[in-house]
Amino acid sequence: MKAEEAAYKRLKQAVVAHTGHHYYDDKDALLRKRLDERAREVGAPNLAGYETVLADPVTGDAEWRALEAVVTVGETFFFRHSEQFAVLRDTILPNLLNAATNRRRLRIWSAGCSTGAEPYSLAILIERLLGDALPTWRVDIIGTDINEQALVNARKGRYSAWSLRGMTDVERARDFDADIRPSAWRLHERHRPRVEFRRHNLLDLLPEPPAEWRGFDLILCRNVLIYFGAHQAAPMLSALGQCLSSGGWLMIGYSDALADIPPELDVVQIEATRVFRPRGVTKLAEVPAALSEPPAPESHRLPPRHAPRPAEAPQPRVIASARAEDRDLDRIRTLADTGRLEEAALRCAGALQAHPLDHRLHYYDALLAQAANDRTRAEAALRRAIYLSNDMVMAHYHLGLLLLQGGAAESGRRVMSVVTELCRAVPEDTVLEEGDGLRAGDLLARAVLAVEPAMVDQASQP
Repeated sequence: MKAEEAAYKRLKQAVVAHTGHHYYDDKDALLRKRLDERAREVGAPNLAGYETVLADPVTGDAEWRALEAVVTVGETFFFRHSEQFAVLRDTILPNLLNAATNRRRLRIWSAGCSTGAEPYSLAILIERLLGDALPTWRVDIIGTDINEQALVNARKGRYSAWSLRGMTDVERARDFDADIRPSAWRLHERHRPRVEFRRHNLLDLLPEPPAEWRGFDLILCRNVLIYFGAHQAAPMLSALGQCLSSGGWLMIGYSDALADIPPELDVVQIEATRVFRPRGVTKLAEVPAALSEPPAPESHRLPPRHAPRPAEAPQPRVIASARAEDRDLDRIRTLADTGRLEEAALRCAGALQAHPLDHRLHYYDALLAQAANDRTRAEAALRRAIYLSNDMVMAHYHLGLLLLQGGAAESGRRVMSVVTELCRAVPEDTVLEEGDGLRAGDLLARAVLAVEPAMVDQASQP
């Protein structure tokens, strides 16, 4: 037993050194479970034997890739953290496009991209912004991750309904084709040439980023720095800053708390989102926030705000349940976001037995049922969530989508009218409960967009 514990400690040190993921510093049970699983998979009798497999010059490299795939956690859905994508849509990308009008080129890096939803979301957003001008631009988006299997899946461009949750039929049809698998979708081919995927370990940027990783106009490294130790986070942020072009932008995630900001970076606060730029770059207020010749608006854009934000707008507030998020809810989200939908559904069913009055659990039960193409269960679970919390606007929205997509146009419109009432009853920058950062103003536009096709269909009936 002592030998096994010693082997575990050595393996833990090796994993942290290899990946930079100090995430496991206080998660021994989770890491031990994953190491034991890999040891059994390769036929190693114990962890000491598994060390031998990793050290073997023939098997070691492939097994390290397999281990990286299970110890890295990649959350995957499109336009994750809608409020950050709203900042990209309204401010950062228009600023970059305006500055690059003459050279007509953008280089973008999505670091820690997992199975590709983030870089593909950027490709979709840029198409919306440029419209007919897109063919005259060269837009290079690189998605990187240490997890080779995640990148294999990213290149396929296939996603479950869970990854596209909340999209209207119009939005989904614009950018995805139905896959041969039930409740699965394939990204339209037109988006894929702009995105390239490469395996890359961010630790390779230290102490000095290589030349090939410099000169990016925009870098997204969201919810990645959280996995690095406190002593590495600031140097990593500094290295990412060195990878920016002279007028570039760097966006990190809300969970990436930083104690120290490198002196070569300026912090720019845009609404509730904090981004970074090279020190001394022209301040945001002095730069046009829109394209010189903006393309014609399209119904399928990330929905525009329905009214200008006042100059002294209050900070976003969150409609929140009085109950704190428990461990079960966090685990359900993580399992689902990493594609383990059946495990998430089982975990949700167990949690509902323990907490039958938690409306959030019924809401996730509904989303998971939709992802499994079980519309009957999804509708029942959404109605239970609404019964328990009548002002949970996201439950109303998904119920409205479900009814509209199922052919119950009149019922769907009635539910969407409730969504619009709830959204108009709060400030437009209110961040909605369980909305992945979606604001009331944006959801209001989505609800209107969802109803429009149903209105057209009804008008066309004899």
